[in-house]
Amino acid sequence: MGVFIFGLILFGYDINIGNMLYLARHASTLNSPYIIQGTDNNIQLSLTGQAQAVALAKKLERFNIEKIISSKIKRAEQTAEIVGKELKIPVQYDVRLNEYNYGILTGWSKRMVDPDMMGLFLANPAAIEFKAEPWADAFARVGSFMAEQDYNKNTLVVTHSSILYIMMSYLENKNTFDIYSCWDKRQKYEIPNGAVLRIRDLDSEMKMLRNVYFCKMKERHKS
Repeated sequence: MGVFIFGLILFGYDINIGNMLYLARHASTLNSPYIIQGTDNNIQLSLTGQAQAVALAKKLERFNIEKIISSKIKRAEQTAEIVGKELKIPVQYDVRLNEYNYGILTGWSKRMVDPDMMGLFLANPAAIEFKAEPWADAFARVGSFMAEQDYNKNTLVVTHSSILYIMMSYLENKNTFDIYSCWDKRQKYEIPNGAVLRIRDLDSEMKMLRNVYFCKMKERHKS
């Protein structure tokens, strides 16, 4: 439909509009932003990332967060635990929120993946040369998580960029995952470290569009 049912929160220019599922990307890490982090569980938050997580907690204070659920990947865990400590909310963990498993490409520089290789990867990530997670499996785990949430509570979910784009695709079509549509969103829209998105419910796309306070995500600048 061209208009996303997700929206970056404009802190400082916002109102509390009822119960929401808040979706956060983990804070910045010690790793280079050009490295494919995937399911690497050894990457920790940088000092900047730790400060981002504290700032995130401060910004979320007004939204009466009742529950925090995090990926089991360390960088997300650390983000959630800092926020939880600030808000005095225990953190729960769910492996369905873990970052997409990029298989052999984990740890590679994104600059090493040329368009031809990326085309092959998108078409069949489970191929022997990649050994990555099938798109259908990632879509299924994300969908099951989204479907099980209590949308009558203000819940903070801390996860990863690839999972947030898959969530976006799930909300557009809960039955079929279109990797090329999902990839187009990833190329066009940026979700920075520490950014928060939110949705009200999963009843229907049109109801969500009417009910959710949203704005278009930051578009990537073309170089």
